[in-house]
Amino acid sequence: MKKGFNKILIALMSIALIGLIIIQFYWTQKVFVSHTEEFNGRVYQALNATAEEVNKQELQLYYKRFETVHNDLKAATDKPQVMSSQLVQDSAGTTYITLTRYILERSVVPISEEYNDSLISANLYSQEKVVRIPKDSGANMIQNLTLDTEENFKNSTYTIERLARLDAGNRPIDKRIDIEVLDSIFTRQLRQRGVQSHPQLAVLKADSVTTKVSTADFNLKDREYTIPLFFDNNDKPQYLITTYFPDKQLSILGPIIPIVMLTIIFTIIIISVFSLAIYYMQIQRKISEIKSDFINNMTHEFKTPIATINIASDALKNDKVISDHERIRYYADLIKQENKRMNSQVEMVLRMAKLERNQVDINLQELDIHDLVRKSVSTMRFIVDNLNGTIFEEYNASRSLVEGDAFHLENTINNILDNARKYSRENPQIYVKTYNEDENIIIEVRDEGIGMSKAVLKKIFDQFYREETGNVHNVKGHGLGLAYVRKIIELHKGQVYAESEAEQGSAFYIKLPLK
Repeated sequence: MKKGFNKILIALMSIALIGLIIIQFYWTQKVFVSHTEEFNGRVYQALNATAEEVNKQELQLYYKRFETVHNDLKAATDKPQVMSSQLVQDSAGTTYITLTRYILERSVVPISEEYNDSLISANLYSQEKVVRIPKDSGANMIQNLTLDTEENFKNSTYTIERLARLDAGNRPIDKRIDIEVLDSIFTRQLRQRGVQSHPQLAVLKADSVTTKVSTADFNLKDREYTIPLFFDNNDKPQYLITTYFPDKQLSILGPIIPIVMLTIIFTIIIISVFSLAIYYMQIQRKISEIKSDFINNMTHEFKTPIATINIASDALKNDKVISDHERIRYYADLIKQENKRMNSQVEMVLRMAKLERNQVDINLQELDIHDLVRKSVSTMRFIVDNLNGTIFEEYNASRSLVEGDAFHLENTINNILDNARKYSRENPQIYVKTYNEDENIIIEVRDEGIGMSKAVLKKIFDQFYREETGNVHNVKGHGLGLAYVRKIIELHKGQVYAESEAEQGSAFYIKLPLK
């Protein structure tokens, strides 16, 4: 996959993900606003129903007190009556209407059973009502009476309600309504409408001054919902009922929390999968580049021995060489040496492939690690001596027996020593030391070579990794040696790590558990 296309793909996926998240939050906000409006509507419905019920309860008390009068007035409704009205307008333009109702009550009084005679008795009753109509600045004539004025006057219920307003309005509010009763009614109305939140409630005067009728924790600053509770005879609010909900947000969010949580979870999953996809895309791209470098490097490494073998083979066909046994032996050894070199490179690749598939057999047995180190040092000493270098040995470990595979452990020590040799300058100086630490033996290999930066140090045990030096191959290798070392040491339940600074040399440590 091309690098530019990779960036375009990541950009498109990022835009799609951001758009999806924005849409999710937009609809979540819309749902919250909708639930808030629905909650407010239900609260106002409950408040209105509460005020209506409280008013009805108060009126019932007056209906009971004036039950006789109520019945008398109601009974007189069907009796003969005359309605008269008189309109008077004062200098201020206010109209006064005096309504008078005359009720005629007739009764028959028998005076003789023999002649079936009787007297008719008539009683005349009168009632008056004065209605005050304010001046209408937009009209020059007296306003018409409302259609229901006479009907209200005839209606005894209307009369008692007006009396109730007048009488109750002169009583303290705490004598008219108890906060526990009010809270009980309001809570019941809320529950009937599906609101489970717990309210703080109070009754205020018309000017929003608090009264004694309030819940213990009510705070006037937090009030949110207010409606009239009682009216005076002029139909103006005398008291207000107000409330708020400390747990309002929780009550609103309650039904949508599962949806919000699922939205958040799915969004996190999408972001995680997207991030992992990008991460593994980058890793795969890096691995692809590393493998390409590995193939190029291996091709370069194979070219030299192949060319050498080709030249040696051609030389063996020469008549002068055929007759010279020493030269034949020389070219034969050269071919064998180069063939062995190629074989070792192939073996390293095959070993790493087996390690990746966990197909390497580890033959554990009791070993003296000092013997393996000495054997590896003696092999490397010959090469170092030819470079006018020196290997210094220091065996300080008092215990050196481990349980391991001699072949693989020797290869790991050889790889570490070979690295110290390859990355040293002229006249390499290599220090090999062993010592005990707790129940482990440490093998330390230190050089005075070119060293490594911190960034390179973090990656040296990664498969195929080599420090980028362009197309210059000053140091031969495929980036498999240290990866092989780490795998083998881990299979022996040990650790391998390194310390280094650029131009200050490097130190490698192999830590193995003692038997």
